[in-house]
Amino acid sequence: MTQTAADTLDRIPPQNLEAEKSVLGCILLDSQVCDDAFDILRPEDFYSNANAKLFGKMLQMHSDGMKVDPVLLVERLGTAGDLEAIGGHAYLVEVAQSVAAPSHASHYAAIVREKATLRSVLAAAYQATSDVYSCNDAPDAILERCEASLSNIRLGSEKREPVTLQAATLKAATTIDAITQGQAAGVLTGLYDFDIDQGGLFPGELIILAARPGIGKTSFAMQVAYNVAQHRGLVYFASLEMSDEDLSVRLACSISGVSSRLVRTGRLTEQDNSKLSQAMNEQSNAALEIHDQPELTVASIRRQLRKLKKRGLVLAVIDYLQLIEPEDHKIPREQQVAKMTKSLKRTSRECNVPILCLCQLNRMADGEEQPMLSHLRESGAIEQDADVVLFLAPHKPTEAAGNNASLIVAKNRNGETGPIPLDWHPGRTRFTCHNRYSPHAEFSGHDGDDNDF
Repeated sequence: MTQTAADTLDRIPPQNLEAEKSVLGCILLDSQVCDDAFDILRPEDFYSNANAKLFGKMLQMHSDGMKVDPVLLVERLGTAGDLEAIGGHAYLVEVAQSVAAPSHASHYAAIVREKATLRSVLAAAYQATSDVYSCNDAPDAILERCEASLSNIRLGSEKREPVTLQAATLKAATTIDAITQGQAAGVLTGLYDFDIDQGGLFPGELIILAARPGIGKTSFAMQVAYNVAQHRGLVYFASLEMSDEDLSVRLACSISGVSSRLVRTGRLTEQDNSKLSQAMNEQSNAALEIHDQPELTVASIRRQLRKLKKRGLVLAVIDYLQLIEPEDHKIPREQQVAKMTKSLKRTSRECNVPILCLCQLNRMADGEEQPMLSHLRESGAIEQDADVVLFLAPHKPTEAAGNNASLIVAKNRNGETGPIPLDWHPGRTRFTCHNRYSPHAEFSGHDGDDNDF
């Protein structure tokens, strides 16, 4: 007979009390195995409250530089009033006598951790069941929370062992050799000066592109996304503000050179229509997928990236951070944004793709000659979690510098910072390089040989 979810509620969750006692016994018999156990387990991994308390005290003693032995443990438990709560001296004796070979500590710890992971999966399933029966949320919201919980369980159970400097150096040498032979380590944007300066957008990194409204963030991001989709591979574009149709029209204007104002007012000539038709035929072949949904969460974005990664995803773009739906509406806004950026950073590493996330600057940036990191809106965690922070800002042309826009690299964990001069063409909703390095000014990768990848 098939079991239902309700049938499982009265069953004992996965656990192995003997393995729990054996881990504790190994530590009591030989403090040399402490690091093996403490590297694998946390107090909450224990099913028995008594065992969790014991392990917590042992961990605290070890962290304080104390030797973990029965006498000192009894003193620590007695001082805290926890001795009787764990079963008194009799239980400590039982624990100490539960093993004969302390060297098996890591084996017992792995069993305890495995059962804890299964209980976490069960807890996520129970929470989903409770959410379903409460009928307080939409099915999509329940599904996204469940997926986020399961993802956190998996990420939390993945532990990478330290590697030798020799192994890391061999990997670095391989990467450098590939770059020397012309293989770009980063995803080239098509913005020639930026690619020369920074090497492109790197897999596993969270890149924030911030500006005040109306400066051209979406246009910039769409040009990068289209250029990468033409030359490098599949691109995901999460659009929380503009429809997929609007983005397509804007891109066609950018490619064709036809003013977006003429499109909106319907004052198109036959030549304009021909250029737009040719641009649309061209852009329809790009490997770019637009996710047009106004209430996306980080969990739903992560779900899409995992699916697309199997098809060769090379870049993800999110327009924009402040419009992402928080998973917990009860916590303060600053904490909501901090959770989003932390999760996006973790997602970029998990999927090993660069995530270019657009962001609003606060009003303090108005009137300033150059935006600052403190102008990032709503949370200092944006600056903390981002690997790269880019500012898009207007620039007043002068005789010395004729550009009318700048891309400012304000933060870069692995490279240099500073401004990159650009030119903004509002009619075409398009940016071009200001010829600092290249003889070709066009932004896209198909307007000159030097810009081709």
